[in-house]
Amino acid sequence: MGQFLHLLARTAYKHPWRVLAVWLLILATLITTTAFFFKAPGSSISIPGTPAQQAIDHVGDLFPAAGGGTGRIVFKAENGETIVSQREKIESLLAEVAKEDGVSQVVSPFLSSTFISESGDIAYAQVQLSGTVGSIDEGSIASITNKAEAANSETLQVEIAGDLINKTPGEIVGVGEIAGVAIALVVLLITLGSLIAAGMPLLTALIGIGVSMTALFSLSQVIEIGATTPVLAIMLGLAVGIDYALFITNKYRSLLLLGYSYEEALKRALGTAGNAVVFAAITVIIALSALTVVNIPFMTTMGLSGAGSIAIAALVAISALPALLRIAGPKIFSRKQRLLVEKVQKHGAEKIEHVAHNTLWYKWSEQIIKRPIIFLLVGLLIVIPIALPAQDLKLGLPTDQYAATESTERKAYDLLTEGFGVGFNAPLTVLVQGLPKVTEADKVAARQFIMQQSAGQPVPTTPAAQQAAFAQLNALTEQYAPQVQLMKVATEVGKLNDVQQALAATATKDGTAGIIQVIPKTAPIDAKTNDLIERLRDTATAENVSGNKNVTFEVTGSTALQKDINEKLSNALPVYLIVVVGLSIILLIIAFRSILVPLKATLGFLLSVLAMFGALVAVFQWGWFGIAEAPGPIVSFIPIIATGVLFGLAMDYEFFLVSGMHEEYTKTKDAKRSVARGFRLGAKVVTAAAIIMISVFAGFIFNHDATIQAIGFALAVGILVDAFIVRMTIVPAVMTLLGKSAWWIPKWLDKRLPHVSIEGEEDDK
Repeated sequence: MGQFLHLLARTAYKHPWRVLAVWLLILATLITTTAFFFKAPGSSISIPGTPAQQAIDHVGDLFPAAGGGTGRIVFKAENGETIVSQREKIESLLAEVAKEDGVSQVVSPFLSSTFISESGDIAYAQVQLSGTVGSIDEGSIASITNKAEAANSETLQVEIAGDLINKTPGEIVGVGEIAGVAIALVVLLITLGSLIAAGMPLLTALIGIGVSMTALFSLSQVIEIGATTPVLAIMLGLAVGIDYALFITNKYRSLLLLGYSYEEALKRALGTAGNAVVFAAITVIIALSALTVVNIPFMTTMGLSGAGSIAIAALVAISALPALLRIAGPKIFSRKQRLLVEKVQKHGAEKIEHVAHNTLWYKWSEQIIKRPIIFLLVGLLIVIPIALPAQDLKLGLPTDQYAATESTERKAYDLLTEGFGVGFNAPLTVLVQGLPKVTEADKVAARQFIMQQSAGQPVPTTPAAQQAAFAQLNALTEQYAPQVQLMKVATEVGKLNDVQQALAATATKDGTAGIIQVIPKTAPIDAKTNDLIERLRDTATAENVSGNKNVTFEVTGSTALQKDINEKLSNALPVYLIVVVGLSIILLIIAFRSILVPLKATLGFLLSVLAMFGALVAVFQWGWFGIAEAPGPIVSFIPIIATGVLFGLAMDYEFFLVSGMHEEYTKTKDAKRSVARGFRLGAKVVTAAAIIMISVFAGFIFNHDATIQAIGFALAVGILVDAFIVRMTIVPAVMTLLGKSAWWIPKWLDKRLPHVSIEGEEDDK
């Protein structure tokens, strides 16, 4: 790898404009393909293999029209008015909504008394969409929203919910994200002391983001891109892109200050810092790619797109950055430093990089080495309280119940709860199969039911009217006969505990399958609702309710789907942690030829993860500090995504700090000296890198999407704890206490492990 990087550095030094031209050509090509193949990200989440998703697939096969998205328009009559008195306004709005593209049907609340509350002041209209969930055009959603807002008056409140809400983030990068980048630029300027040098990492990060985003959207026709996926890719690409370029630029400048020529310094910087960047990037890529083991499509897409963003950021850092450094020449230094570089280059290069004794990092390391037990205990006393709330972690998916208080979907949720009960927001769709085929007895029963419903209506007197009525009766009989057996089952389902209502919705022509809409008595996230779902899925329930061994139930709907997704993600988190932790130990054993160093690093990573989860629970679940607009369960996939990202970044800091200790110990066999020197050489750049990462991720806390806010917050806190408390306090303290035993490894294992140089190669031999 070192020789390849030396060759790459030599090429970039001799042909910088050609190297940049290649990247610009790649970017231009991807921009063109994006223009042709761009497809907007979707907001729907599905997990193949779950019972709810299987039921959705079966419903789609049996009832194609039922597979589209649905929404609700909720009304409340104000100031003593009733829904009936507002009928003209309501029907006028619904007629306008029915004209929108993507709307296949609008069911007025005046078609059935069940759509109007007993109090008479709350009602809802059902809106059926022609496309699948999340596929309705954003323009149509915006138009429906505007019409609903315009219909609000002193006597009528109008709110919308369901798939009529645009759940796609309105912006990918906003003011907060820009502020984070601005802080990163300030940190770079302080660290590197030159505006041009500080601009290099930002420029390369932007090139990397441009390439990764256009590549992602070029594939949007063949892969399903979720609303959060591009934001995560930008978040990661920006943060690591800046960091990787900082590591290489800092090493390049330090070599020039030691007296190396510009070409030699570039080759050595890429052979050492560039090598570490490649290895660090590989760890993040592996961690994010490992999300495929969870076997959830949208998370696989998120993980692979994030991994791709990291890979491109690393490639840009080891190719485009050297070209930019070559073009910038001495301008990456201040005027004073340029004179110093010219002076030291006349005297020849020095092999040993000196450490200033008046720096904060030097003084910090001195204190840690003198009092390792105290610093270890202080570090643990800081992390453990932050981590404690993690034991109350509750996972869920975004629902209207936990939307912002002033949002229309939350208001719609509250109105439906007030008018129809809390369970009305947790409807279950039960697919019933195995019913007996339609019989003549069913047709007779259907005919009697229809005649009972029409009792009291005027009797036709003319032969023509009688014939028309008879024809209508036959048609209705044919329509409702297939539902007779389904209605019997629905009646029995309605008698189950925790069921408020069960209605037969539709059936196949032969009557052997149908759909029952079940309204629980409890809320979507209530444990009793989950118990009801499990009870309905039990084969014994279907048999007992129907009296037929051949009858089966499948349960789906948004509530059942969320339950299954939560369970699968909750079960996947421990598996993923085992994979990541196992990977961490293997990589570090190979890198540092040690047993205790990997164990120490992995335990430190777990501390950082627990602290990240604890802070996430306190702020986004409990509502501390008012950052979250609507505190509630943590979105199910955030812990897994954040764990994967934090693992990769934590290993970055581990490598950049401990590799210096390993290199020094290999030369001197002095354990205490190796800890001190390795820490002092790596602490400055790790501090700058961590502050940059924290600033970039913290900027996403101000995003309008709650999921993105939570991811940004989690990673900002995770890196803060991992970099400054775990890696720069606990790690050197533990390494000091371990002494030489830190570098012990069984001889038989040492012989069998491949040799990988994390420190890279300085000479291109």
